[in-house]
Formats: sequence, C-alpha cells, structure tokens
Amino acid sequence: MKRSIFLTALFSFLYLGIVSATNIIIIVKDPPPDPDPLRSVLYDIPVSASINESQLAVYFELPVGVAAIAVYDEYNQLVCQQTVDTDETSQAIIPADEWTPGSYTLTITYDDTTLQGDFLTE
Repeated sequence: MKRSIFLTALFSFLYLGIVSATNIIIIVKDPPPDPDPLRSVLYDIPVSASINESQLAVYFELPVGVAAIAVYDEYNQLVCQQTVDTDETSQAIIPADEWTPGSYTLTITYDDTTLQGDFLTE
C-alpha cells in the first residue's frame, strides 16, 4: 500500500513537472464524473490543448463530431470562439498573440459533453 501511494505521488509530481514545462492545458470534464472505486481517477479524454506566445492549439485524438471551442478571460468575458468539425480535421489553431496577460478558461463542448481547462498567459 505504501509503495502504491509513493509511486502515485512520484508519477503525479513528474507529470506536473512535464505539464508546467510544456504549457499543456489540463482539460477535465465539467462537471467531473462521480467517483467510482472500480475505475481509475484518470479517465480518457479525447481532447488535449497547449498554448504558446502566439496560439492556442486544441487537438482531437478521436472524431467527436462538431465541437464548439470558447475561451473566456478572468472576468468570464468571451475572448474568442470557434466551431470545428472533428470528422474533417483533428485540430483547431486559435491566434492568441493579441490576448492580454492573465487567466483564461478554455471550454470545449460536443454532444452532451463539456470539457474545461484553465491556463495563464504572460
């Protein structure tokens, strides 16, 4: 048991170090799923995202149909939105070079699923 807790803590620490070094946006379901003791805490999400100085990139690992992407600032004001047909393309690139430094929330909605991730720009 102690070994399991240690390994979980070690991998979590390493994962957070990698995430913070590469500007990956952690995306979670909104609202989070109910905890299930038979299922891992981590669950598969077919979407990932990253940000750099000039663009926000959203990647779809699997087609999910038409997805709505929205970015809100720290005052919950819509900064940009885009619709992407994931049956046609697996990524969406959103220019971010004119955004002011601050805290933002990325929301991705498709079917009855809403995903959300928070990130900072400098």
